[in-house]
Amino acid sequence: MEETNLLSLKEVSKNSPYGADYLSLLIRTRKLFGKKVEGKWMTTPEAVADYTQKIAQANFAHQESLKIKIPAAEQKKAMVNLRWALLLAVIVIIILAAWGWDAKNSSTANNEFIIQKDSKNNLTIQVDDPSVIGSVTIVPKK
Repeated sequence: MEETNLLSLKEVSKNSPYGADYLSLLIRTRKLFGKKVEGKWMTTPEAVADYTQKIAQANFAHQESLKIKIPAAEQKKAMVNLRWALLLAVIVIIILAAWGWDAKNSSTANNEFIIQKDSKNNLTIQVDDPSVIGSVTIVPKK
């Protein structure tokens, strides 16, 4: 690397995607050419351009390695499985909706009630919906 056009990291970072601190780290970790002159790190614009190009190529290679070609048969199989899953979900929703409707309209088991006894042993039954009560039968406790 030619050392004749060494510039401070602050100067080089103005025309670089990297800040001076990051360039210093790259030099200290020997990923970028640099030299300490009078206690300050220096590098060349060419060295930074070479490093940037090297990183861009590595990123492109990595992106290319992530591209996976899925065969058409596998794509079709996935679509069929998705359709079956959606159909099953719709059926389950319909069943749950029907079950929930029956529970609300044909059963009084979910209605809460409160029984109160006054000082004269009279009972009062409080219910959310009195229309669901047909009759009250009092039987002795066994």
